[in-house]
Amino acid sequence: MPSHPRFRQEVSPAARSKRIPILETPEGFVIQDTTVMFEYLERRFPDPPALPPGPRQRLAAYLVDLFASENLKIAWHFRWDYPDPNRHFVVREFGRSFKPRGGNELLDHYGDVVARQMDGHRARIGITPDMFPAMEQIYFDLLDVLEAHFTDHPYLFGGLPSVGDFGLMGPLFAHLGRDPWPLHLMQKRAPRVFRWVEHMNAPEIQSPEFWDTPMTYLPDDEVPDSVVRLLRMFCEDYAPIYVAAAGLFSQWSLARPDFPTDQPLSDADADQPSLGSITVPLRGHQMTMGAPAHSLWVLQRTLDWLESLSQQDRIACRGLIQDCGAETLLATRLARPLTRVGNRLAVA
Repeated sequence: MPSHPRFRQEVSPAARSKRIPILETPEGFVIQDTTVMFEYLERRFPDPPALPPGPRQRLAAYLVDLFASENLKIAWHFRWDYPDPNRHFVVREFGRSFKPRGGNELLDHYGDVVARQMDGHRARIGITPDMFPAMEQIYFDLLDVLEAHFTDHPYLFGGLPSVGDFGLMGPLFAHLGRDPWPLHLMQKRAPRVFRWVEHMNAPEIQSPEFWDTPMTYLPDDEVPDSVVRLLRMFCEDYAPIYVAAAGLFSQWSLARPDFPTDQPLSDADADQPSLGSITVPLRGHQMTMGAPAHSLWVLQRTLDWLESLSQQDRIACRGLIQDCGAETLLATRLARPLTRVGNRLAVA
């Protein structure tokens, strides 16, 4: 926890970041980003696999992870734009991270400091009051698609949770499945989604409602229609963000042809740099927000993986890409490769 003396004295300085979570490995590596953590842990503990073996399922899982972990802005909206039901809980939780044994006054003091910092990112997020109805409809649509899916499947692709499930779990648990108001909506509108959140938090893979579902991925590289609907919704809502951010990154790169390789894109106080401002369509509105370089780095993982596929596997993915409406997104190319150096984003 951030309150632990070793976190402040050793772990955070080694990571050059105060963000959590941070993973310290037995070899002494300190990893801050959850995508890097996942890839490290998947290599170290490949059984059971969190990466589906088939190309269609793998692509779908990567895309769900990309969209859910990077662009479910509804998590931010439902936390900060409903202060009456949420703020007391959120402030106490932030305070507890820093003073877990402190009294309520200490929790409220430290929690309020953190909450004000987090809530200060409104301009970068881009959710203005005219966007509130769109944010709510996105949440309801997401719950409805997932509720239908989890009627028939314990996880996205059968009996094993994948990297796509983990990507969804970030906002669906940490914000939407804990903060009082979005949690109430989830329990009321989509109890099966809430049950999936409980399954994902269990220390072992378990889904007793699906006792006859084998603990494997669906056969024949099947991607359920409900997952295709989910991805189609994600692509319609969020693909323009990546395309616009990639265009801004091209401009940034052209303006800095001599920018050194492996030099962080930002200083230590801005470890998730914005490339500037973009305006993108979302549910009939125009949303102006910061262009996230980190999201492009996560997209690059999928683009690089697609490039590595055999011709046969690329053909297998083609129909799924069309069905999801991901053609423009996956045709995106970055002006320079992105990498991470010392837990900071850099160009390769």
